[in-house]
Amino acid sequence: MTHQRISAIITILFFFVWLAILYAGADHPPPKGFALVVLLDLVAALVVFWRVPHYLDWMQTGTSYRLLSVVRDGLVAGVALALLAVLAKPVLRSGEPAVTPTIGAMVIWFVVLAGVGVANALMIYYASALMAKVTE
Repeated sequence: MTHQRISAIITILFFFVWLAILYAGADHPPPKGFALVVLLDLVAALVVFWRVPHYLDWMQTGTSYRLLSVVRDGLVAGVALALLAVLAKPVLRSGEPAVTPTIGAMVIWFVVLAGVGVANALMIYYASALMAKVTE
């Protein structure tokens, strides 16, 4: 199976698994702002589509420090999504009372999303490896 095909399969799974998780945590019916959450999920899925072929190449060539690079990718992705969500907050206000998070809450937000980013990157890396091995 080609790297692009493996990338497409992992990307589609990533998008729909996260869409299900995000929808499960949303109010029902989801508010208008949920469309932005879906857009962030789509952006993250496109990044996954772009990175999976790199991960597969790293595995094939035995690139040094590839797991460290995957962890770095996850940290960057998690912090970037946390930052995008924070920056989008003023755009999403719809008459609800404004709540300003404390510094501690912001630190927790960034640490949690960075951790989720690392966990996702590692899962994507190992899922890519498994798919490549199974389809040899």
